[in-house]
Amino acid sequence: MKQRILSETTSLTKIYDEEVKKASLSLEAAATLPTVIEFRSNMSKARRKNMPVIPKSCVFEISTAYQQTLSNKRFLLMDYYLKRAKERVVIFSSDQQLNLLFSSDVIFIDGTFSTAPENFDQVFLIHIQQFNQGLLVVFGLLPNRRTTTYMDLFKRLKEEAIAINKVFEPKQVVSDFESALVSAVRATICLSFVFVLKIGLYT
Repeated sequence: MKQRILSETTSLTKIYDEEVKKASLSLEAAATLPTVIEFRSNMSKARRKNMPVIPKSCVFEISTAYQQTLSNKRFLLMDYYLKRAKERVVIFSSDQQLNLLFSSDVIFIDGTFSTAPENFDQVFLIHIQQFNQGLLVVFGLLPNRRTTTYMDLFKRLKEEAIAINKVFEPKQVVSDFESALVSAVRATICLSFVFVLKIGLYT
């Protein structure tokens, strides 16, 4: 159980439930187990000790565990610098998420700034509408809000689409109004940009 806790990002409660069920314990043996609350408290400390420290700059290594999905498929999509050791772009998306993105006519773009870690300007998100709900398909960290940064990101996404014989040309893009983003969207992926003024999409 401890091995799973230290190597997976699955919730502690789910790991506890799955492992107890798998063990097929007798009622007497099950009665001696710590409760899920006691288990979660102790194991949370163990997991925190195993987590990477918060970087003090944008120069840090992303371990393999965070570069792949739980099924060992690619998850770290982009990792590059705009300025040497100063401005870094880190983007995550699985192949399945990209397929959904490139198949969508409408996408929703949002950036949150208050939750961005130090040395980054924003947490960047792209959602699509699937199964009657918003579904996150791309997320990552951007160092600024410049048109050129957005354009570079969108061009790289277009290249990812071409690599799997798809196109990244949504018919509509919905987002908060941000002039740099509007310019980048219109220049690279979608002329019929739609924006939501003065309100956040997911707040």
